[in-house]
Parts: sequence; structure tokens; C-alpha cells
Amino acid sequence: MNEFKEKFFERYVSTHIIHRKGHPSISDFRKKTVLYDKQLGRFIPKDKASKIIDIGCGNGALVWWLQQKGFQKVTGIDASEEQISAGTDLGVPNLIKVCVFSFLRESARDIDLVVARDVLEHFQKPEAHELCQLIAKVLRPSGRFLVQVPNAESPFFGRIRYGDLTHEIAYCVSSLNQLLRMSGFADVRCFPVRPAGLGFKSCIRFILWRLIEAAMKLCLYSEIGSDGRNSIVTQNIIAIGQPALDE
Repeated sequence: MNEFKEKFFERYVSTHIIHRKGHPSISDFRKKTVLYDKQLGRFIPKDKASKIIDIGCGNGALVWWLQQKGFQKVTGIDASEEQISAGTDLGVPNLIKVCVFSFLRESARDIDLVVARDVLEHFQKPEAHELCQLIAKVLRPSGRFLVQVPNAESPFFGRIRYGDLTHEIAYCVSSLNQLLRMSGFADVRCFPVRPAGLGFKSCIRFILWRLIEAAMKLCLYSEIGSDGRNSIVTQNIIAIGQPALDE
């Protein structure tokens, strides 16, 4: 990590998080569990003994969610001391402030799931490639890599891409597939990150978004044909990949 990013991550919570989202709390974590269940639940292992690593875990909200679901072999790592301290102060165990590259180089090939939500965009392309290669090497042959990144194909992608000075890049389905397949993954599948549709207001947002989404895809279809109908236009993309058999 370069000196510029080190300075920003040292004060990531105090200069980037608190003024937008306030101080984290267990109450906030509980509210997020319903969203995680909806958006991520289908991708996590069924075996509660699975070993899971959350890279760029932030304040540990996702680690806490997994622990509440009965997963005890869950570790969260992050480069920001402020983020790790925020989660540790709330009682979330197994949060570590460490360089992700060092951590992965020292890890055995015994991990069932690696999660990297809102992480790859913080790295330049060669760094992202190296990181994904390391992740492929620490996963069991049956393991999976769950990743979320800003979607450059969304008309609103700039809101996320440029919303953090430590961001370097956004992806779309084709470039994310290219990165993961070049890094040792196969069977890569990508999904939109839509409003969850939980509660009255959220359901309204979900319906409105599906209408807007259809209009966006119609615009793409009018220009590029059938590929436009299959495009993902949400601000974020989720992808799931498994290590290639020959890795």
C-alpha cells in the first residue's frame, strides 16, 4: 500500500464514515442482517464449520452476521486500524488489522469462502490481479470467492467510483470476468445488487427500480441488440467464482 492510501486508511472512519453514516452499533448490524440474508445468503456455505475470511471487513458487520448465523471460523481483516477498532469495541471477535497480501501469502489452502465486498476497487489493476491470484491459491478446490465491486456499466457508477479518494477503478461484468478468470477462477457468475424489497418503502423502491432497470436495458438493446437485455445496470455487481480445477 502506498503512503497516500496509508494516510487515508489511518483516518478512514473519522474522515469518511462517521460524517455520512454515524458511529456503528450492534443495532445497525442487526438491521443489516436482513439485507445480507437477501443479497448474500444464497452464496454462503451450508456447513457451519466452514472457514471464512472477510477481506476489507470494515467494522465487522458482515463478520458479526456470519457469526450470528453459527459460523465460528470467521475472520475479518482490514488495513484500517480505525475500522478494526470500531468493530472490536462493539465486541466483534476475530477482527485483525493486517496487510491483505501478507495475510494471504501466509494462509494455507483450507479456506471455504473468501468475501471481498467493496475491496477490489481500492487497488490498481496489477494489484487486483495479484490479490485475486492469492485468493485462488488459499481456497479449497470446492471453495468460493464472493466479490462486490462498483459497476461501470451503471449510469450512476460515478457516485461510488468517485465517492472515495482511495478508489482506483470500477468494473463491469466482462472486465470482472476477465480479471477472475485470468487469476485462476472458473465458473464465474455475476448478479445485480438491487434494492432488497424488504418493508413497504423498500418494496416501492424495488418496483420503481425494476421499471427503471427495464428502461435502461431497452436503451442498450436498441443500440447493441440482445446483449443489452442481459446487461447488469445496478450501481454494484456481485460475482461468485470457484478456483479452476488445475489451480
